[in-house]
Amino acid sequence: MRDEAPRTAADDLTACLTDIWSDVLGVPVDPDDDFFELGGNSLSAVRIGAALRARGLPSLRLRELYRHPTVRATVASL
Repeated sequence: MRDEAPRTAADDLTACLTDIWSDVLGVPVDPDDDFFELGGNSLSAVRIGAALRARGLPSLRLRELYRHPTVRATVASL
């Protein structure tokens, strides 16, 4: 059995945001994948924001997604 570091809120948010991006974009997403390289656009950015609100997660300003286009960078900005 290996020792694992305890999960943090950032880990949970990263996992949740990765799932949301995968659902919205229709492709598997890793935390360091670029939103726009995966086919993301302004409509999918709005859908991601709506999905975050629906799950009671921190809101995401669309400008922040453009500034931080990976899940990991987006989580850090939230």
